[in-house]
Amino acid sequence: MSQIFKLVISAALCAALSAPSTGLPFGGTGPVAGVRAAQRRGRAGRVAARQDPARRREAAFRVVWQTVKDEHFDPTFGGLDWDAVRVRYAPRAARARSDRELHLLLQAMLNELHQSHFAIVPPESIPRFNARRWGSARAEGKGAEEDAPDEALEEESGSEEMSVRMMNGIGVDVRVLGGQVVITRVAPDGPAARAGLRPGFIIKSVDDAPVGEFVKVATSGPNVPPLTFVRIRGEILINYLGGTPGTEVRVGYVDEAGRERQAVVKRERLSGEMSPPLGNLPPMYTELESKRLPGDVGYVRFSAFTPQLMERICSALRSLGDARGLVIDLRGNPGGVMGIASGLSGLITTRPGLLGVMRTRTGVMPLPSFPQKSPYTGPLVVLIDGLSGSTAEVLAAALQESGRAEVVGERSAGMVLGADTRKLPTGAILLYARASFMTMEGVALEGRGVIPDVEKKLDRESLLRGRDEQLEEAVRQVQLRKSGEAGGGAPPPPPPPAPVIVKAPALAGPVGVVSGVSVLSERVPQGAGAVEGAGRRSFVSTPEAERVMQRHIEAIGGREALKALKTRVSEGTCTLPMQNVTGKVLIYEEAPNKRSMEINVPNMGVMQFAFDGARGWMQHPLMGFVEYTDEALPLARREADFHKVVNYSEQYVRMDYMGVRGKTNVLYLTTPEGSIEEMLFDVTSGLLVHHSGMSFDDYRQVGAVKVPFSVRLSFSGLEMAIRLEHVTHDAPINPAAFAETGNCFTRR
Repeated sequence: MSQIFKLVISAALCAALSAPSTGLPFGGTGPVAGVRAAQRRGRAGRVAARQDPARRREAAFRVVWQTVKDEHFDPTFGGLDWDAVRVRYAPRAARARSDRELHLLLQAMLNELHQSHFAIVPPESIPRFNARRWGSARAEGKGAEEDAPDEALEEESGSEEMSVRMMNGIGVDVRVLGGQVVITRVAPDGPAARAGLRPGFIIKSVDDAPVGEFVKVATSGPNVPPLTFVRIRGEILINYLGGTPGTEVRVGYVDEAGRERQAVVKRERLSGEMSPPLGNLPPMYTELESKRLPGDVGYVRFSAFTPQLMERICSALRSLGDARGLVIDLRGNPGGVMGIASGLSGLITTRPGLLGVMRTRTGVMPLPSFPQKSPYTGPLVVLIDGLSGSTAEVLAAALQESGRAEVVGERSAGMVLGADTRKLPTGAILLYARASFMTMEGVALEGRGVIPDVEKKLDRESLLRGRDEQLEEAVRQVQLRKSGEAGGGAPPPPPPPAPVIVKAPALAGPVGVVSGVSVLSERVPQGAGAVEGAGRRSFVSTPEAERVMQRHIEAIGGREALKALKTRVSEGTCTLPMQNVTGKVLIYEEAPNKRSMEINVPNMGVMQFAFDGARGWMQHPLMGFVEYTDEALPLARREADFHKVVNYSEQYVRMDYMGVRGKTNVLYLTTPEGSIEEMLFDVTSGLLVHHSGMSFDDYRQVGAVKVPFSVRLSFSGLEMAIRLEHVTHDAPINPAAFAETGNCFTRR
């Protein structure tokens, strides 16, 4: 396998990594859960409920503890004795009398790590994605209650009540300011606005349940973690104000004159939508707002980094391409899928680079940024606050460090660990961090957050005057940057820096560059056969290496049979095992050197990795369109060689036999670019079983040749498994199979 597939798996796995830090209300797991707990009756986990309760809880405890043990990015757990934690908690877990009691105990155990992205989301807090109600009907422009055809729908398990609460409310947003729950935004013409509620009003009670009491309890004591304020916000908006449309909620509030008043507000369908689940990542409520502010300043706000928003975010940015400046509002955005930060940055930058580096237990994973066609190049300001977390912080930090954007607002939450999710036998979801994140300047944002260039806090008095002073400051910074460009005073913001590798010792290692993006590779030492100058050396090999390679060629059908093939079409499935993400794979290959691999992941989209005989590219629904240049292009061309197995002497400059390792013969092959690729061949069968991070198994006879039907790719401890179901040789292939697909990213 060439290094191009390391780019493939890096892109695919980065896209799925990093679940939102707090995208769910986490009902019942913290101090803010009391009032509505009795009303939550989620139906997720009913299959598990039919199993023996004690065994189910024992299994859930074992999964949580072992997952952290095996997958935590820091094998020292920050100095915590994780084995001792098991000794202390296992007896208590065995005595748990209910799943709810166990979930609280598991959360307490995870809290001992004192890190973000370690949480138990109970079944009653997991919303159900109802395609009829939240997806298909809305996509077709129908009302929320209109049904789409049954055969077009899929419904995931989860709590219907939680879905209803997330999708319906009174149209407000809130923050904790000065120990009070303050309304910070009111939807125009929404139910709250019609009832007379305004920004700056203090919410004192909901249906006679006081909200100030649990806020006081939750925020008492020193060093209140940012997650607490995020959960308070979710508790108010979802468990207090959310509910069945048409029902009424009585809100006690303090108005601009300090008078305590009440308003009866009828809940309505909110303007956002539920994101479909992606593997173990549950649905999330999402909103997107884009408009032009006075002074022709573009404004884009979205509530989470979810895959179904990517095309709409792209379209919003494209529609504002002629704006005099742009504000991206990430306030209250808890994060989401990491690959979206990569794709979004490509729409507002002009040079390739890295947003940062993620470190897992077994290696490093760069998070690339690829500039797209006609990116926005005007003045840019990013708004953040204390509820901006995870992927929102990654994007803000990268744009700030590169000088591309000014960051305005308040220090972000500092919850930036790359996370995965795993379903537990009790129906709950374990959110756990398996990667740490470091910016390109070597800054660890976890526990620190992004510090704004211009600090501006929200205050109640300004809100009561109808002013959003954070947004006003963002617009002012846009105008300053614009006037600096026009007047020749301040220079325009520089593009992102050329790719470098974080110098932290823990992240050190051999690195190569592919299309301006760092990927793991192994460079050839001096004197060991590296290519000198611009010329290409003739192929050099050893007799032992030739013997191993020729044996493999004969084992899969022989040189003549392989050379006689003209096309191959392979169909199967692709799985990211840890994220529980499965998609369809379709691979087209045509002699001499055309290749296209499409991976269609439900609720994310189609990834394509292609070489059409002259050009090569990656097209990703979240990360955008990337045309291969520099080192990546010859890698793609080599990978696309339909007869590469028998053309090895043309593809490489040197082949060395390195002896026997276990049950395999080891070859090192040197590329014309000077990197080494390792191939392992089974001693008994002669078949190739491993090639630079790619494993092959289950060879089957297809006509005159054998083809591996099981392929597993590994990158920094994360995996992608491809299982072929059908392989066809010498069937005609439509030329469109090797063409790029038009979408928002490819539009100029």
